[in-house]
Amino acid sequence: MHQIYSPKRKILDEPEKPRPRRKFLRWFFLLIFIFIAYKSFFWLKAVFEKPNVQEISLSQTHSSPVPPSVTEKYSAVINYTVSTGDIPADVFSTQGKLDANDTTALLVSAQDVYDFTNLKIGRNLRFYFENEPRATRLEYDRDTERVIIVERSGENFSAREEKIDYAVSQEIATGTIDNFFYADALEAGLSESTVLEVGDIFSFDIDFTTEIQAGDAFSIIYEKRTRDGEKAPDGKILAGKFVNVGTPFYAYYFDNNGKGGYYDAEGRVLERQFLKAPLSYRHISSGFTGARMHPITRKISAHYQIDYAAPSGTPVVASAHGTIASAGWEGGWGNMIRLTHDNGYTTHYGHLSAFAKGIRSGMRVSRGQLIGYVGSTGWSTGPHLDYGIKLNGTPVNPLKLNLPKGEPLNEESMPQFEEIKKQYAELLP
Repeated sequence: MHQIYSPKRKILDEPEKPRPRRKFLRWFFLLIFIFIAYKSFFWLKAVFEKPNVQEISLSQTHSSPVPPSVTEKYSAVINYTVSTGDIPADVFSTQGKLDANDTTALLVSAQDVYDFTNLKIGRNLRFYFENEPRATRLEYDRDTERVIIVERSGENFSAREEKIDYAVSQEIATGTIDNFFYADALEAGLSESTVLEVGDIFSFDIDFTTEIQAGDAFSIIYEKRTRDGEKAPDGKILAGKFVNVGTPFYAYYFDNNGKGGYYDAEGRVLERQFLKAPLSYRHISSGFTGARMHPITRKISAHYQIDYAAPSGTPVVASAHGTIASAGWEGGWGNMIRLTHDNGYTTHYGHLSAFAKGIRSGMRVSRGQLIGYVGSTGWSTGPHLDYGIKLNGTPVNPLKLNLPKGEPLNEESMPQFEEIKKQYAELLP
């Protein structure tokens, strides 16, 4: 048997047994440790199981357009963000404490305003409580501009849609292109959605994929919005100036008899029939020419279209309003979509990897609407979009398509437009 040596004790045949008091203390601290670990486990479990639920007191803050005079009657509100896999009835039950009868009554009362069985992932729900277990008010952010409000009175529900009440201020963002527009615009303080909207507004005059150069400059006047003191999505772009290779382009928002839109400095609508390009591409791999060597057949032939090189799966949109003449497989073209447009124009989109959901012959499409995805089907050596335009059956170079400017405002509207233009032009550097 091993022996244990102690400088203060004789050699012992076995370890000394703990004294009764020490034994008690060890068990006491062990029980405390187990109790704390038990409590911590269930606390962490609750935190991680409900990351998108926040219950707050209305005395602290609330995210709703309800006036303070109304919210005084509520004791609490539960904020909930719709997540993947959520079942609406379960959300109403767990967050709003509504039973099956309540949920049925809510769905029926709101059916003409919004279908609550179709909650969107990422959207916010708020359940307001008075001094009772069940919620008496529900708010659902339908989008960034509209909120659906449902109120309960006893066993009955009523629903309505309202415009979200934002606090709005005007802001100016200016910048110079050092890297590329998207990054430089974000650096200037614009949100991602506003940056994309700027691109859409000026897309009829500037191809943001290939024509932007270092030294180009922009100035954007837009609505900065907050909701209950918290940052909210930006509002409208009110005016903008983009200097591309020394040439200034202007855009002014104007409400023309209830129809808002963007106009240039001459009061002409910025929208034209065709977009500059139907996709975001890396480079043009083959241009519009009467003679080029085909990469597969190795024969010289005309190439009266543009090949836009882009990664497979890149979204392709209709370059103008039109009707789908055909959508299907066309031999060497692979998956092909052909559109007919006003004024005798037609376009085609070839080598697609797939068509967008719902695309079929005979349907109407809007300019900028998703119709398919870049691929390498048919006779193709790599992913690209083969895009062509014809006018009355004759091929037209898309890069040199010189469409007339948009329709001008009428004489009655021009004075009001000139006032708005003057107001914002003074603020644009």
